[in-house]
Amino acid sequence: MDISNQTSTWLFSDLDGTLIPLDSNPQNNDDLKTLADLLTAKNIGLAYVTGRHLSSAVDAKDQFDLPIPSFIICDVGTTIAVQDPNQSWVSLCDYQQQLELLTEGWTADRLIETIPAIDGVRLQESEKQGPFKISFYAQQSKLRQATALIRETLDRSNAPYSIIESVDPFTGDGLIDLLPVSVNKAYAARWLAQHLEISYEDSVIFSGDSGNDTAALTSGCRSILVGNADRNLASSISATMQTRNEESLLYLAKDSASSGVLEGVSHFLAQ
Repeated sequence: MDISNQTSTWLFSDLDGTLIPLDSNPQNNDDLKTLADLLTAKNIGLAYVTGRHLSSAVDAKDQFDLPIPSFIICDVGTTIAVQDPNQSWVSLCDYQQQLELLTEGWTADRLIETIPAIDGVRLQESEKQGPFKISFYAQQSKLRQATALIRETLDRSNAPYSIIESVDPFTGDGLIDLLPVSVNKAYAARWLAQHLEISYEDSVIFSGDSGNDTAALTSGCRSILVGNADRNLASSISATMQTRNEESLLYLAKDSASSGVLEGVSHFLAQ
């Protein structure tokens, strides 16, 4: 794609808790504007990488006046969207075809039918489902037990899906996402870099704040963990990078959310 010839550096950023300003930190809004100006001045491309579904990610762009991305990786890495000539956001067909190969004919409906009823677990709203992502709510106290039961079912059925569990930091709900095996934010980010014909390791900076960002934060590109991230998560990711002798690829920002992204991007650009 010719867009890759226009920029040599890309920011791939999570939204909630990362690029989106926190209500409790007015400085985030000022720094978001500074970040947007920096991306434009340095000709840095932008892609959102979020667990949100596509319409929710687009709503967030408008609600928080976020910098406009060239791509939206959403549904925890199971959709990559781009704007069509009518400025509507549509899925990249090439990526959808890739996931069809990975799922070996397992449709979302077939997968849902395979999962037994589990106490404290319910399907999320229809708009939060996708052709390659099935999502459940779970009582936080029963999250691990529910995840284990679903994993056993997937193993018995030889379903080519994996599980990502997390906790919604705003509601406290347990979240369970079923995704094609090996597919996550890191997988989608790497695929997009290849699609753009750029070096993932040299051209991409990823920023995130939570557990479902871990794979991308430790995937070999330069990465930013913002300051509002859980300290246990920060310690775990730091330990992983130290084991790999890749400490220089990880920047632990002191500032939170969009301020932390600005801090990290400025750090890497200064190198």
